[in-house]
Amino acid sequence: MTNTISYPITDKQSWLENRLLDVTSTEVSALFDLNPYQTEFELYHQKKDKVVINIDDNERMAWGRRLEDSIALEFAERNKLKVEPFDVYLRNPDTRMGSSFDYKIVSEKEPAILEIKNVDGMAYRKNWIEHSEDNIEPPEHIALQLQHQLEITGYNVGYIVALVGGNTMKVVRSERDPKIGKLLTDKVQNFWEKIKLGVVPD
Repeated sequence: MTNTISYPITDKQSWLENRLLDVTSTEVSALFDLNPYQTEFELYHQKKDKVVINIDDNERMAWGRRLEDSIALEFAERNKLKVEPFDVYLRNPDTRMGSSFDYKIVSEKEPAILEIKNVDGMAYRKNWIEHSEDNIEPPEHIALQLQHQLEITGYNVGYIVALVGGNTMKVVRSERDPKIGKLLTDKVQNFWEKIKLGVVPD
């Protein structure tokens, strides 16, 4: 994607304020009624009124954050890859799509996104579909999150690495899908048009 602007993440407050300018990768599924934490109606008022939402970590979120490095490094070691933190907020001011990231895979050919998840065992069995070890479908809001990140970066490949139940690693490899990218872009632009016209979603 062209015309992207990169902001180093130096503190939480400025990061939260930057996110108000865009629909982010963790929010975009709300526009499809697929976000388990937020509706499009809630997102509309948050963006329209520029309300900074600062959610305190619960215990799972806090542990997930602490374990991110370990999960990323173990994935890299198992697959003989080099990974590094992707500590930027990236946005496209034209489409007003934005995202922050966990890690990226550094490759001689091209970089790839590495999205880390710490998943409860029961939640995995309920919300993830495992056809085989190499064919796993993440929840739709997580799949859209990764496609949104791929659209913004222009990267062609991304991985979702989930630590399930604290002791089992599951890996989902996804390629950038231009059709999904266009669907996301159109949906986000339509959302901002609603705000401009004052059309409140149901």
